[in-house]
Amino acid sequence: MGQHSIPVTAFRSDCFPGTEQFAAWRERIGVIFSVAPASAQASRGFDAQAQAFHLGELILARTRFDAQRFVRSQRQARSDLIDHYLVQLYQRGGYVGDVGGRQVQVEAGDVSILDLSRPLSTAAPPAQCLSLVVPRDVMEILLNHATPDLHGTVLRSGSAQLFGSYLSSLDEQLADMELSQAPRIARATGELLAACLLPTTDHLQRAQPLVQAVRLQQVRQYIDAQLGSPELSPAQICWALHVSRSHLYRMFETSGGVRKYIQTRRLMRIHAALADPDQNCSIMSLGERFGFVSHAHLSRAFREHFGYNPSEVRDQPQLSVRSRSGQGSESAGAGREGFDVWLRELRN
Repeated sequence: MGQHSIPVTAFRSDCFPGTEQFAAWRERIGVIFSVAPASAQASRGFDAQAQAFHLGELILARTRFDAQRFVRSQRQARSDLIDHYLVQLYQRGGYVGDVGGRQVQVEAGDVSILDLSRPLSTAAPPAQCLSLVVPRDVMEILLNHATPDLHGTVLRSGSAQLFGSYLSSLDEQLADMELSQAPRIARATGELLAACLLPTTDHLQRAQPLVQAVRLQQVRQYIDAQLGSPELSPAQICWALHVSRSHLYRMFETSGGVRKYIQTRRLMRIHAALADPDQNCSIMSLGERFGFVSHAHLSRAFREHFGYNPSEVRDQPQLSVRSRSGQGSESAGAGREGFDVWLRELRN
């Protein structure tokens, strides 16, 4: 991690012996919650991973964990000086339980909000989530000092999809971003969160550029997931994502149009397959898989985009695959003390 990268801290339970894995996780997460395993099997092994990025005013954490119970008592909330909101996108799993006297059920795709100054007791199956830590004073500023009771709030449907897509995209990119970008990222994230929680005209106007960027990212992700489908077309995209044709075309004006963008992504996928020594598909079979009607059609488009023929790719040195920063090399307790300090000193 370079000195100009966004600070990151990480934890992996599989760096500990099986009998010590849950205890290590409990120590790690204890800065926020008291936890208990959901079954006796945790005494033999417990899968948990966490990675957190410090954005200055906010912290974004990615966690994956086996089934367990989470408790934050009133005593802990009063004594540990952590006065933040926890905004969580559950990508897999969810939780059920009592959140400040309110029965809450969260499912995959939902965005939930917990006020860490108040008690809760929940149970979660094996799950994966993204958590945004927002200090209370930052949330108050974002909401123009409005005072909604956010503890146990669950966003679903449009708001959850919008903010969830943004958080997922941000999580994928943070490892490659520079520290100088952190204030802008935190500000944009907060503005979008405010627009989802309190959709006033002012909040929506401030978040509009980011909303458009998130929408474009959603369309791009859909296109990438459907590149091998013969049904992929502007009409199909409009139907699947509920976007108007005119809006879709405006999104891709700078890319030469949506059809051009689709073809470019398909050519990139074919190039990657040709450069992969573990794939032995013929050029024509790859072309057919991605919608090219003939060898000539593929060769012409490929040459126009890359400047050489598809047959030349396998003669070039193999391209290296860039791995996500930090994955596969984190030590058992990397940054543990740092995460505790981050939470306690956030905005203090």
